[in-house]
Amino acid sequence: MNTAPAPLVVVTRPQRAGRDLAAALRAQGSDALWCPAFDILAAADPALLRGALARLDAYDLVVFVSPAAVEAFAGAWAPGPETWPRHAAIAAMGAATRAAVLARIPGAARAVLLCPEGALAADGGSEALWPLLQRHAPAPRRALIVRAQGGRQWLSDQLAGAGVQVEELAAYRRLAHAPTASESAALHAAAAAGKRLAILYSSAEAIEVVARQLAADTALAGALAHAIGLGVHQRIVELLRARGDTDVRLCAPDPAAVRRALR
Repeated sequence: MNTAPAPLVVVTRPQRAGRDLAAALRAQGSDALWCPAFDILAAADPALLRGALARLDAYDLVVFVSPAAVEAFAGAWAPGPETWPRHAAIAAMGAATRAAVLARIPGAARAVLLCPEGALAADGGSEALWPLLQRHAPAPRRALIVRAQGGRQWLSDQLAGAGVQVEELAAYRRLAHAPTASESAALHAAAAAGKRLAILYSSAEAIEVVARQLAADTALAGALAHAIGLGVHQRIVELLRARGDTDVRLCAPDPAAVRRALR
C-alpha cells in the first residue's frame, strides 16, 4: 500500500518559542522547519518604552500580548526593590506569554495573573482573554498594553469601550521575514519529496506574510493550496477557512498537540 509521506511542519512563530517548538518536534521524530513569519526588532522609539516603565505604578492592569512583548519589556525594565507593583494585575494572551512573564518579570508571581485556561490556554488570543478582564475585580481604571508596533486594536477598543483609560506601548517591531537559503532549501526538498506543508500559524497577521513568502518562490507557489493549516486559536482557524483553505485544524503550539493534529 502506498502511503503519503509525513508533512513538513513549518513553525512560523518568531523568536525562541518558535525555534524551540521546531527543535522539540524534530527530537520527537517529526520533520519540522522553523521559518518565522516575522523578525522581531527593537522599538522604533526606545524613549517611549522607558517612559512607560517609569510610570508603571500608575497602571492597574498591564497586558502582554506575546512572549516578544515580555522580552522587550524585561530588557528595558530596571525594577527597584519592590519589583512588580502589587496593585497592578498582569494579563497574558496565552500560556507561552504567561510562562515568559513568570520567568522574566521580577515579582510577577505575586501579582494577579490573568490568562486563558483549558483549551484556550495555549494561545487563546484577545477574544479569549477579554471575558477574564471583564470579570476581574476591581475593574481597572488605567491599563497598559505591551505589544508590537502596528498590532491589532481589538482588545484596546474593548477596554476603552468599558471606560478604561488605555495606553498602548509599541515595545517592539515586527518585520516580515525573508526565508534564508537554508529555509528555502528545506521547503524545496519537501516539495521534491511530495510532502505537504503543515503550517503552524501563531498570529492572524502571519497568514498573509506566509502567503507572500511562498508566492515569491515559483517552485513553492502551489504549496499553499495543498497545505494543512494549523491555527493556535479559533480566530486564526476561521480566517484560514474564510480564505478558502480546506484542511484547517485547531492546534496548540506544543509538540504533542501538533503531532496529534497531524495523525
